[in-house]
Amino acid sequence: MRVMAWEKWRNEYAQMLAFMKGAMRRMMNRQLSMGWEQWQYWYHDLINQRFVVGGAIRRMMKRKLSMAWEQWQFWYAEMMAQKKFLTGALNRMKMFKLSQAWESWQFWYEDLMEQKRKLAQALGRLIHRQKSMAFLRWCAWYDDLLEQRRKVAGALNRMLKRKLSMAWEQWQVSTGPFLLFLT
Repeated sequence: MRVMAWEKWRNEYAQMLAFMKGAMRRMMNRQLSMGWEQWQYWYHDLINQRFVVGGAIRRMMKRKLSMAWEQWQFWYAEMMAQKKFLTGALNRMKMFKLSQAWESWQFWYEDLMEQKRKLAQALGRLIHRQKSMAFLRWCAWYDDLLEQRRKVAGALNRMLKRKLSMAWEQWQVSTGPFLLFLT
C-alpha cells in the first residue's frame, strides 16, 4: 500500500517537475515559444480547413453518393421511429390482459383511497362532535357548580351576618313599592 502511494507521489512529482521545466524554458525563450505556439495554431487551423473543404469537395465530386447517403440517413431515422412506435403498439397488444389488470387495480386503488378519505372525514366529524358534546356538558356542569357555590356563599354570608341581612331584607320590603313607583 505504501509502495503504491510512493509510486503515485513520485509520478506526480515527475510530471510537475517536467511542467515547471517546460514553463521555465518557455519563459527563457519567450519569443521562440510565441512563434511556436502561433505556428501550432496556424497548423491546426489549416488541418481543420482542409478537412472541411475536403469534405465539401468530396460531396460535390460524389454528389449522387452524398445524396444517397443523406437519403439513407433520413430513411433510417424514419424506420427507427416507426420501429419504436410499432414495438410499443405490439407490446401493448401482447400485454393487453396485463394492461387491463393494471388499469383495474389502479381504479380499485383510487376507489379504496377515496373511501378511506371519506371514512376518515366521517370519523373526524364524529369524534369532533363527541368532544364538542362532552365539552358542552362540562360547561353546563361547571355553570351549575358556580351557581351552587354562589348560592351557598350567599346563604353562609347571610347566616354569618344575620343582623345585616335582616336589615337589608327590611329595607327591600319597605322601599320595594317606592322603587317600583320610580321605574
